[in-house]
Amino acid sequence: MDRRADAGDTSPLDLDRLAQTRLTRRRLLGAAAAAGALAACGAGGVDGRSRTGATTRSISARTPRLSDDPFTLGVASGDPLDDGVVLWTRLAPEPVVPGGGMPPDDVKVAWEVLDDERRRVVASGRARARSDQAHSVHVDVRGLDADRPYRYRFMTGDFETPLARTRTAPAPRSRGRLCMGHVSCQMFDHGYYHAYADIAADEDLDLVVHCGDYIYERAYGGSVRPDPLPDAVTVDDYRARYALMRSDADLRAAHARCPWLTTWDDHEVDDNYQGSAPSAESSTPDPSAFATRRAAAYRAWWEHMPVRVDPPDGPALRIHHRVGWGRLAELMVLDTRQYRSDQVCATGALDIGPRCDAAFSDDFTMLGARQERWLDRRLARADAAWTVLLQGVPVLQWRFAPGNSVWNLDGWDGYPVARDRLLGSLRTSTAPNPVVLTGDVHSSWVGSLVEDFDDPASPSIGTEHIGPGVTSPASPAVRGVLPAVLDQGPHIRWAEAEHRGWVRHEVTSDEWRTEYRFVDDATLPTSAVRTATRWVTPTGGVVTEA
Repeated sequence: MDRRADAGDTSPLDLDRLAQTRLTRRRLLGAAAAAGALAACGAGGVDGRSRTGATTRSISARTPRLSDDPFTLGVASGDPLDDGVVLWTRLAPEPVVPGGGMPPDDVKVAWEVLDDERRRVVASGRARARSDQAHSVHVDVRGLDADRPYRYRFMTGDFETPLARTRTAPAPRSRGRLCMGHVSCQMFDHGYYHAYADIAADEDLDLVVHCGDYIYERAYGGSVRPDPLPDAVTVDDYRARYALMRSDADLRAAHARCPWLTTWDDHEVDDNYQGSAPSAESSTPDPSAFATRRAAAYRAWWEHMPVRVDPPDGPALRIHHRVGWGRLAELMVLDTRQYRSDQVCATGALDIGPRCDAAFSDDFTMLGARQERWLDRRLARADAAWTVLLQGVPVLQWRFAPGNSVWNLDGWDGYPVARDRLLGSLRTSTAPNPVVLTGDVHSSWVGSLVEDFDDPASPSIGTEHIGPGVTSPASPAVRGVLPAVLDQGPHIRWAEAEHRGWVRHEVTSDEWRTEYRFVDDATLPTSAVRTATRWVTPTGGVVTEA
């Protein structure tokens, strides 16, 4: 029987049908029984992405007969341009087991992009879901109109996905508005994804930005939802972790709402790793073993993200890039993990303590020299109303105590000279109205980026918004030091460490409005989501409570 739906059957975004395609808990836990024996898989390079344009073309692959729906992980779109967007899916009837329940062959996958209003097909083609890329598909569709909503879907055999929504960026010289969701840190076992249900229901969102910790490399002792998977070391281990995240219907629905921009932080590989150095408590302490593990993790990240990035070849993957939103916003996606210097000031498992001499050397870096040079060039040319940095760890200074006794060495506080260079570039480049969007610390912060964080009279360079975890709770340490950090941080306007949720930004050429959306209780199967506080930054001004 043909399971394809007529395009006219889904006028609104069909969240009910999206939920019906969920990977059920019984299937997940049944497959997880096999996950304990996940086989190690090579992490070498993979071929380039499929760039099919807007017309059908023949490809060397086959369409097997599949008895089960291969689209269990849903669909996603990302990296929007003014004439295109990346569409993503992965074929995996049993996504937690090695191979995803697919035959060991490349598979033909058809795709369509439809006009949002009349449901007319405006672009279509076929892509190859490669078995050595976990049967993932990245389609870089071009030739679309600027600043337009579209629907899209994938098809193979008798199966197809529900229509999902995406959109293109505005034309290069246009202004207008941008409504953006801001998320990070989504431990599966610590809560339900009510924040994503709230995002999926928001009809005004144009874009979602994810600041990292999309997966966690292992279970962290949560009791809300079971995490039966082993610690991730091989590429199949990491693939299973992405499948666990995508087993949640609310996360899939949020991906189907609008395009995403994504960066990573540490847990996509290993907690608190620094560049090529594993953390003190890593299960892969040997440098060679860690390089192999990092290659596996980067490969799985690429296989599951809707990104306009070439696939990795070994333990390196360039993900920093720029996306323009007309003349309104210049969005720069940064990588604060891959190129940073090993944090030699830290001792033991926690990256907390005093700064050592190494932190003050010119070559002690957060972004790496090449990424710093790239960012400097981008900032020098930035001419949109807002300059947006999407990145992983807090730039705002957190002074726990007077003097040099204790710092969060994993954030920019541990790289003070590198932060001085970043803030100096923002200041001297005259890039308009810098705003930094951050995750990592499972708590909410609003503050001004200034030249001297200890001087109340220091002028503002920009604004940082640090978002709460979607489900990851703030640590007792963060909750404990928050009052002291606020007391010793004249640049910090507000902070909160008790709630989980997401951040909603509405941007115009005149002002940046932000609201923090908190989940009442992420540990319950149902929970309300409410606006806890609102903030506004006028162009050329300082962030204040609205």
